Amino acid sequence: HLVLSTLHTNSAAGGVTRLLDMGVADYLLTSTINGILAQRLVRRLDPETAEPYEAMPEVIREFKLEKYTDERPIRLWRPKPSTNSSTGYHGRTTIMEFLVMTDAIRRLVMQHADMGVIEQEARKEGMFTMYEDGIRKALQGVTTIEEVLRVTQEA
Repeated sequence: HLVLSTLHTNSAAGGVTRLLDMGVADYLLTSTINGILAQRLVRRLDPETAEPYEAMPEVIREFKLEKYTDERPIRLWRPKPSTNSSTGYHGRTTIMEFLVMTDAIRRLVMQHADMGVIEQEARKEGMFTMYEDGIRKALQGVTTIEEVLRVTQEA
């Protein structure tokens, strides 16, 4: 059987610890969950009017943009209002992360490792965080860095 469900957490790794906190047995988690997807919606730039601009050196440093693209100069995008969109945005898109329940992650769950340790292992195994997915989409002109920060920074 395939069961899909929703759960309120800030990250995919947070889903594991949340289920444990709710009293789900660790052996049930590790034997029944194949993966956990965390997602947030960001506003999508209107592709007809979005304006490219060269990222300032301090922005490149602060967000470590050089690790996400080989393009030079590094280009970001900003919304430009139009008759079709007063904000310069049109619709929404997702930024997401997917934690695969690998053997290493299963071992950590059985040890009741904290969320940070689980996320660190998942990233070591190739998981991209929502923030990283968002930065990539900002560099592609799909959304803006401001949108990514708005939905990924914890209050």
